[in-house]
Amino acid sequence: MGNRQDAAWMQAIACLPEERAAALSRAAEQERIEELRLRCGEAPSVRIGGAERPLAMAPVTADELRETVGRAARYSVHMAPVTADELRETVGRAARYSVHSYAESMRQGFLPLEGGHRLGLCGTAVAENGSVTGVRRISSLNLRVARQIDALDDILASYIGEGTPFSLLVLAPPGCGKTTLVREWVRLVSDAGHTTAVADERGEIAGLAEGMPQFRIGRCTDILEGCTKKQAALMLLKTMSPALVAMDEITSPEDIEAVAFCAHCGTAVLAAAHAAGLNDLRRRPLYRRLLSLGVFERVLTIEQKDGKRSYRMEKTEGTTC
Repeated sequence: MGNRQDAAWMQAIACLPEERAAALSRAAEQERIEELRLRCGEAPSVRIGGAERPLAMAPVTADELRETVGRAARYSVHMAPVTADELRETVGRAARYSVHSYAESMRQGFLPLEGGHRLGLCGTAVAENGSVTGVRRISSLNLRVARQIDALDDILASYIGEGTPFSLLVLAPPGCGKTTLVREWVRLVSDAGHTTAVADERGEIAGLAEGMPQFRIGRCTDILEGCTKKQAALMLLKTMSPALVAMDEITSPEDIEAVAFCAHCGTAVLAAAHAAGLNDLRRRPLYRRLLSLGVFERVLTIEQKDGKRSYRMEKTEGTTC
């Protein structure tokens, strides 16, 4: 039996040079891979269950060896160190060889990919008038693999119910599935008949391609991507009359203004933040300001231990629901 390929993984690695992508199509545990790390001078590694580990490959069968002479040698490419040329080619392919078209996202250190995947960039920052305008001399890349996780339905459905949507803040450390949970919450609220809007700044929640979401995002959902959360919130509130506005990670004072706009209009807000829990959130000045708005009725914390995730819902005053 050949190696079973995961559709999300195969779509994500399509931005890599052809030889590397062909080799990584043999990666083991493809359906569990959350990120692929490419660092200049190092072999690729992956993140699974919140931990980074060396890339493992599925065994090559005798039938596959007979299929193509030299196949085994080609698959050894996965262990070859990543080169600077390979990193440059990956960025070029991800930007469809039109880097200027992606100037705004590159200024923020990433490139959006079809299917909601994202390519994070590291290297030498290019600054102009005190602001970062891009990244050159790429030293490493982080390919984040986006997935639809239907298993969350049983966890979330009891909280959503049939009532009016409420404001929720999703908390977790990096790489623990905040965006995935936001996406599934949106789908369930939308399919319950509530008009829902997504301020998809980085194109990760819905993953629009030619106007079509690449994920199941709900039948009553409107999406605006490619602009800041503040800009998107203003436009969505004026034009779409949503009962809930969803956005991804809150990382700046401007993002907090987007939350405030929604609250002033009586619209529920769904957002995410990097934090291990409410106590961790309250220790940070930016998030203390966010909590001071009094917008979020509850927080949902994602915890990860031994590669397994658990979920805890709390009221913002700290009483467990």
